[in-house]
Amino acid sequence: MNKTKKKSEFAKQPTEDKILLTVGYIILGLFLVAIILPVIYIILASFVDPVTLQNSGLTFDFSKWTATAYERVLSNSQIWVGFKNALIYSILFTVISVVVTLLAAYPMSRADFKGRGFFNTIFVITMFFGGGLIPTYLLISNLGMLDTIWALLLPGAFSVWNMIIARTYYMGIPRDLQEAAEIDGATEMIYFFKILLPVCTPTR
Repeated sequence: MNKTKKKSEFAKQPTEDKILLTVGYIILGLFLVAIILPVIYIILASFVDPVTLQNSGLTFDFSKWTATAYERVLSNSQIWVGFKNALIYSILFTVISVVVTLLAAYPMSRADFKGRGFFNTIFVITMFFGGGLIPTYLLISNLGMLDTIWALLLPGAFSVWNMIIARTYYMGIPRDLQEAAEIDGATEMIYFFKILLPVCTPTR
């Protein structure tokens, strides 16, 4: 039934729109093929004997297929170190980034925070202008983070764009919620962690 509806909607389009949509779909299809074919080739070539692949190219003679490449890769202990580091860095970076971003967004959403406009302006400027590679290296070096895990995790942990999204969401929460929490004796920390964050679950 849905397919019939889609066809009828396409049929109602003017001829110019039909041509434009058809050309668009063809271009997207070509892009998709251009992306998928190399991936398929790489996967198939990984099972072909390297000598056969170099001399004859890709072959579907399964007698010349081998899993030697995968055996060599998986038998290398360094590959598992890379997987472990990637997993650890991903988890730690996500946790640090979420914590830093949400904590920074909260004061930026408060109307009674003095200097809010100044700090918001500074944050926005960093979205368009970066310090560059050399100043970043010197900063990391001066902070003693060279050759440490923190050199990968901390510099990019704070996302201004995510902070703006979280700040906007905070500002949409009624002020009455915090006033009710204060009447019940909740401190600023209790309000933030036990009331505000659960309400802001969609932003995480």
